[in-house]
Amino acid sequence: MSEAPRELDFGIKLDFMTGWSKGMQSIVRYAFGWRILHWAVAALVLTTIPIGLTMASRAEANIFDAVTNTFYAMHKAMGFTVLSLMILRILMKVRIGTPAYPAVMSRRLAIIAKSVHHLIYVLLLVTPLLGWAGVTAYPALIIAGGISLPPLPFVPQSEELAARLFAVHGILALTLGALVIGHIGAALRHLVIEKDGIFQRMWFGK
Repeated sequence: MSEAPRELDFGIKLDFMTGWSKGMQSIVRYAFGWRILHWAVAALVLTTIPIGLTMASRAEANIFDAVTNTFYAMHKAMGFTVLSLMILRILMKVRIGTPAYPAVMSRRLAIIAKSVHHLIYVLLLVTPLLGWAGVTAYPALIIAGGISLPPLPFVPQSEELAARLFAVHGILALTLGALVIGHIGAALRHLVIEKDGIFQRMWFGK
């Protein structure tokens, strides 16, 4: 049976739930707003990385048509959205904190999980930030119609600088993609094999 939800700042609730395996340990869910942000960022990342790879391959093949331009516009808009949501997510983390790992998770595994999460956070900030710096330096800030990204302050216009920024951006994006795939694999392991309730910490149903 579930206990009554506990109110936190911003009217966000944490659900305290019991009844999962591994000794019937109590599993504390992330705040509802946190879960919304998590899955929104996940959907954007899982979409924008393939789009980025596709547009880069088309550019290398010197295919600059309406489709390529659409991919570039989508990639820039999604990347900027990810950056904005991650800033909001960090503010939430500072303000309301995160639930502790459940007792069913070993200390060693908890340290590994926390380290990977922190690295993903860094990449989710730095990768789109470098992309934004790159399109500022090039410059290529237009998304569609009369809509453009604001230029990143203190970044001079230089195609040479833009090329270096895009190169690092691409490497970090691939690294982020590999970590995300590993994160998904670990989450599915907790859901399907371990069945320890850890996946449900970030999910909406039981």
